[in-house]
Amino acid sequence: MSFTITAFNHEEWQRYDLAEYGDFADMISECNVGEDAFSGYGDWFYVPDEPLPDNDRVVYFGSWGNDNSPGASRYTYAEIFNMDDPEDAEAYRQRGREWENQPEYDENQVEFED
Repeated sequence: MSFTITAFNHEEWQRYDLAEYGDFADMISECNVGEDAFSGYGDWFYVPDEPLPDNDRVVYFGSWGNDNSPGASRYTYAEIFNMDDPEDAEAYRQRGREWENQPEYDENQVEFED
C-alpha cells in the first residue's frame, strides 16, 4: 500500500533515501497556477525516472502560495509505492497520470480588481 510522508519529517525523509527539493527543483512540473490578492499560488509535482534503491517508486509533490515557496518542507510530500505489489504498481501509474492531467492554470481562479 502506498504511503505519503512530508519533508518536514527530516528523519523519515532520510530513512527512505528521498531526494531534497533542490536536487530536482529544475525538473518539476507546475499545475493549478493562479494569482490571489497577495501573490501567486499553485501545485507542483515530479516523478523521477529512476526507482528508489529498494525498487520502490516515488511521486514528489507540493504547493506554494503567499506564505510559502515551492520546496518548503511543510508543503513538500513524497508518495511512495511498493512496485513488488501489483496493486501498488498500478496505483503509481495512475497517480502519475492524475498529476500529468492537472490543468496548468487554476480553472476556478477568482478575478481581483486593481
